[in-house]
Amino acid sequence: MVEVEKEVIDSRFLASMAGKHPFLKRMFTVFISQEPKRIRKIRDALNSGDVKELRMLAHALKGGAATMGAERVRDCCLLLEKASKSNDLQAAQKHLQCLESEMRNAYAFMFNFLAEN
Repeated sequence: MVEVEKEVIDSRFLASMAGKHPFLKRMFTVFISQEPKRIRKIRDALNSGDVKELRMLAHALKGGAATMGAERVRDCCLLLEKASKSNDLQAAQKHLQCLESEMRNAYAFMFNFLAEN
């Protein structure tokens, strides 16, 4: 079975928000303004070895990303959460790099959406 690469923001989510652009714009604006702080907290928790905080933060971001249709971000959060549960800080570091990369992709998508709508 070939896995199809997921979109930065799921097109089905975007289609479900058709006609709700003001609400979607507000959701994206809040995500862009709030989530960089959470990413910093995730990085700090990982650097200090606080796996409980890391797990909680990754779990919270996972839910927010899923709500926004940011499935690749959600997947990175899930992997980060699992690594924290097993106290595997080396894997968590790798998953944080994935998360930071996918967050940049999500931010770029959202900024473009806001500029065009």
